[in-house]
Amino acid sequence: MHTDIPQRSEIEQLATQSRPNLVTIVLRTSPVTTEAEASRITFGTLVSQAVNALTELGGDPGEIEATEASLRALHDDSHLWRYLSRSLVVFAAPDRTVSYRLPNELETEWFAGEHFRIVPLLRTLTFPHEATVLALSQNAVRLIGIGPDHRGAELPVPDLPSDLLDAFNVEDPGVESHRRRLHGPEGQTSRLLAYARAVDRAVAPVVRSARTPMILAATQPLEGLFRSVATPGQLLAQTIEGNPDERTAAELDEAARKILDAHYAAELAAAAERFGNRRAGGRAVTDLSDVARAAVAGAISVLYVDVDAHPAGALDPATGALGTEPVPGRSLIDQLAAQVLAHGGRVLVLRGGEVPGGGELGAELRFTV
Repeated sequence: MHTDIPQRSEIEQLATQSRPNLVTIVLRTSPVTTEAEASRITFGTLVSQAVNALTELGGDPGEIEATEASLRALHDDSHLWRYLSRSLVVFAAPDRTVSYRLPNELETEWFAGEHFRIVPLLRTLTFPHEATVLALSQNAVRLIGIGPDHRGAELPVPDLPSDLLDAFNVEDPGVESHRRRLHGPEGQTSRLLAYARAVDRAVAPVVRSARTPMILAATQPLEGLFRSVATPGQLLAQTIEGNPDERTAAELDEAARKILDAHYAAELAAAAERFGNRRAGGRAVTDLSDVARAAVAGAISVLYVDVDAHPAGALDPATGALGTEPVPGRSLIDQLAAQVLAHGGRVLVLRGGEVPGGGELGAELRFTV
């Protein structure tokens, strides 16, 4: 698969766009090349529907023509349709068009109006399915990166010792005496501890810059010793069991994804418990009007949204008041998400039934409104 994962800053920039004649296209696609033409045809149909909607909204004909032209150019881009992922999201304005190929299976839709539809894009950042795996033994060290669109691949790590002997600069061909001393009972624990520190010093900057969880693949006693010196932060508690030297990068990737799924499930369970506690204290809300007021006031630290939610209503961005009738060309749920992002909050886009509080959306508050 081929993906273009957006940074939060890119989504924030898209969320600030407010002008007529904007189009968002969300298209379910397939990485299978033979299915690309069907996706391209569907995309053309969605473009026509969105452009017709802009015309009905009374947009400037010249700007509508420019927006359509950029979308038609994408429609005719054979390179794009040759390399797809599971979804394609396109944001088109009269002067600029950007697209993202995403690993998530999103529902096909279009939106035309005065802002972009950003909630589907935020789904990608909610559970990114990215991590690093540290495969650690006395005989080898590997740092493996896994992502949403590719299987595990070994990452280059400056100053990473290749094994226990390398950590102590044993280079002489006659290393057996060194090996017996390093692996023997005399000083074994202290040497393994020093080895673990050397590995941690090397991998910590790489893991920190990746900002993803790290999963350890190791056996005792090295597992426990590494955990005792590891830089705090991204190291998950669950370990890939067994000798990592006997597993390929692809096998470690498969094992790591199961741990990631459990990690995300635990995060959701913790969020639900935290939400319930805060709701009891007035610091979490589910009512749409309460969420709207809090979003505009900058009070929301975390907004939970059902990916399929389309609540009706019109937001007053000055007061947070809600009108009962929707405004053509505006999406209430995307306006709320944009408000939360603008005030430094997080927006987590979940599947039905996963939203804390049991509704279509819920919000944890920094302060009551």
